[in-house]
Amino acid sequence: MQILEHMIELSGRTYEATIGSDVQRDGMYLELADQLQRIVGEIFFSDVDGKMTVTLSQPDVPLEVVEWMIARAKVRLPPADPAAG
Repeated sequence: MQILEHMIELSGRTYEATIGSDVQRDGMYLELADQLQRIVGEIFFSDVDGKMTVTLSQPDVPLEVVEWMIARAKVRLPPADPAAG
Protein backbone atom coordinates (compact mmCIF):
# COMPACT_ATOMS: atom_id res chain seq x y z
CA MET A 1 0.00 0.00 0.00
CA GLN A 2 1.27 3.48 -0.88
CA ILE A 3 0.01 6.87 0.25
CA LEU A 4 1.16 10.12 -1.34
CA GLU A 5 2.39 12.08 1.65
CA HIS A 6 2.77 15.44 -0.07
CA MET A 7 4.79 17.61 -2.40
CA ILE A 8 7.65 19.56 -0.85
CA GLU A 9 10.07 22.18 -2.17
CA LEU A 10 13.60 21.93 -0.81
CA SER A 11 16.85 23.41 -2.09
CA GLY A 12 15.01 24.94 -5.07
CA ARG A 13 13.56 21.62 -6.27
CA THR A 14 10.15 19.98 -5.91
CA TYR A 15 9.93 16.49 -4.44
CA GLU A 16 7.09 14.03 -3.92
CA ALA A 17 7.05 12.05 -0.68
CA THR A 18 5.32 8.68 -0.49
CA ILE A 19 4.68 6.55 2.58
CA GLY A 20 4.16 2.85 2.04
CA SER A 21 4.04 -0.58 3.58
CA ASP A 22 6.39 -3.31 2.36
CA VAL A 23 5.09 -6.76 3.24
CA GLN A 24 8.11 -8.61 1.82
CA ARG A 25 10.59 -6.64 3.95
CA ASP A 26 8.14 -6.44 6.87
CA GLY A 27 8.09 -2.72 7.47
CA MET A 28 7.19 0.77 6.25
CA TYR A 29 9.04 3.27 4.11
CA LEU A 30 9.19 6.93 3.19
CA GLU A 31 10.28 7.39 -0.40
CA LEU A 32 11.23 10.70 -2.03
CA ALA A 33 11.09 11.24 -5.79
CA ASP A 34 12.27 14.25 -7.78
CA GLN A 35 10.42 16.19 -10.49
CA LEU A 36 11.31 13.52 -13.07
CA GLN A 37 9.87 10.79 -10.81
CA ARG A 38 13.35 9.41 -10.07
CA ILE A 39 13.69 7.96 -6.60
CA VAL A 40 16.06 10.18 -4.62
CA GLY A 41 16.07 8.13 -1.45
CA GLU A 42 14.20 5.92 0.96
CA ILE A 43 14.02 5.54 4.70
CA PHE A 44 12.84 2.11 5.80
CA PHE A 45 11.46 1.20 9.24
CA SER A 46 11.77 -2.51 10.00
CA ASP A 47 8.97 -4.06 12.01
CA VAL A 48 11.37 -6.93 12.71
CA ASP A 49 14.05 -5.04 14.64
CA GLY A 50 12.55 -1.52 14.99
CA LYS A 51 15.49 0.11 13.19
CA MET A 52 15.46 2.72 10.43
CA THR A 53 17.86 2.66 7.50
CA VAL A 54 18.55 5.31 4.86
CA THR A 55 19.25 4.54 1.20
CA LEU A 56 20.09 7.33 -1.26
CA SER A 57 19.50 6.50 -4.92
CA GLN A 58 20.88 9.66 -6.54
CA PRO A 59 24.29 11.34 -6.21
CA ASP A 60 24.73 14.72 -4.56
CA VAL A 61 21.48 14.81 -2.59
CA PRO A 62 21.38 18.14 -0.70
CA LEU A 63 21.76 17.83 3.08
CA GLU A 64 18.51 19.77 3.57
CA VAL A 65 16.66 17.02 1.67
CA VAL A 66 18.25 14.21 3.70
CA GLU A 67 17.48 16.05 6.96
CA TRP A 68 13.84 16.54 5.92
CA MET A 69 13.50 12.84 5.05
CA ILE A 70 14.91 11.78 8.42
CA ALA A 71 12.73 14.19 10.41
CA ARG A 72 9.58 13.15 8.52
CA ALA A 73 10.36 9.44 8.82
CA LYS A 74 10.80 9.74 12.59
CA VAL A 75 7.25 11.12 12.81
CA ARG A 76 5.48 8.98 10.20
CA LEU A 77 7.11 5.55 10.17
CA PRO A 78 7.30 4.08 13.67
CA PRO A 79 4.07 2.62 15.03
CA ALA A 80 2.16 4.89 17.42
CA ASP A 81 2.53 2.25 20.11
CA PRO A 82 6.11 0.86 20.18
CA ALA A 83 4.76 -2.40 21.70
CA ALA A 84 2.66 -2.89 18.54
CA GLY A 85 5.62 -2.93 16.24
